[in-house]
Amino acid sequence: MRWLIVGAVVCFSVTIAFTQTARWSKIHEYKAKSIHAWDVDPMGKVVISQGDILTKLDTSFAELFSQSTKRLGDIAVLDARHSLKTLVFSEDQQVITFVDNTLTFQDRTNDLADFSVAYATNVCYSNQTNRFWIYDGDNARLLLIDDRGRQNSTINNLTAITRESEPALLFEQGNELMLFYPSKGIYLFDYYGSLMRFYPMTGAQTVYFDRNYFYFIKGSEIVRIDRKTDEKLKVALPVSDVNALRVSGSFIFLEVPHAIQKYSLRWE
Repeated sequence: MRWLIVGAVVCFSVTIAFTQTARWSKIHEYKAKSIHAWDVDPMGKVVISQGDILTKLDTSFAELFSQSTKRLGDIAVLDARHSLKTLVFSEDQQVITFVDNTLTFQDRTNDLADFSVAYATNVCYSNQTNRFWIYDGDNARLLLIDDRGRQNSTINNLTAITRESEPALLFEQGNELMLFYPSKGIYLFDYYGSLMRFYPMTGAQTVYFDRNYFYFIKGSEIVRIDRKTDEKLKVALPVSDVNALRVSGSFIFLEVPHAIQKYSLRWE
C-alpha cells in the first residue's frame, strides 16, 4: 500500500547550548577484532557480529550465547529492539532473518528479491515485531514490509526530499522513522511516510534517538538535544574515534575501534 508524502520540511535552530562537565564512569568493555554490526536490546544486553560469529553479552558483558553466521556472509545490520527476536540483515546475501534470545536462527529467511527490492543497503525494525523497513538503494525508496512479504507502506523518491543518495542509518522509535545523513542531519517521518521535521546536524558522525532526546557524536563531544524544548547539552567524550552509540536507560554504549564500551554518564 502506498502513502503520499505530505508536509513541508520543518527546520529547527537551537539558541541555547550548554557545555557540561562530564561525569563518565566506565563500567564494562568487550574487545572484538572486527565489529560488523551491534545493538543493545531492551534488557541492556548486547548483540554483536564480529567476523562470522554472532555473540550475545549479558549486562556485565559476559558472553551468553554465540552462533555462526558463515552462511549469511558479513552482517550489515543488527536490530535488537525487540528482546525476543533480533533482526539480522546481510547486505551480501540480500536477506533478512531473525534469531531468538538464545541466538537460534528462526526457520524463515526473507529473500529481499521476493519483495521486489532491487538492492537493499539498510534496514530496521518497525515498532511492531512482524514488520520492518527496507531502504531500496537502486530505487531511492523505503518499504515497510511484514514478515509475510506484504507491503504496508512506501516512501518514494527520497532523493528528491533529502537531496542525498542514501541514509547512513535507519531507526524507528515510537512510530517515528529517523533517517540520518552525515552531511545534513536527521529527517523524521511518521508511520505513514509523511515528513515531520528536519534536524540539521552537519558534521555529526553518528546519531541515536529515543522518545525524549536526540544524541549525536560530533568531533570529541556527545550532544544531547531535548526533543520538546530543543535545549542542547554538550559533554566531552571519554574516548576518541567513536563509530556508533546506543543509549539504554542511564547507560551509554560506545563503539570504538575493536571494542564496545559501556558507561554511565551524569549529564547535569
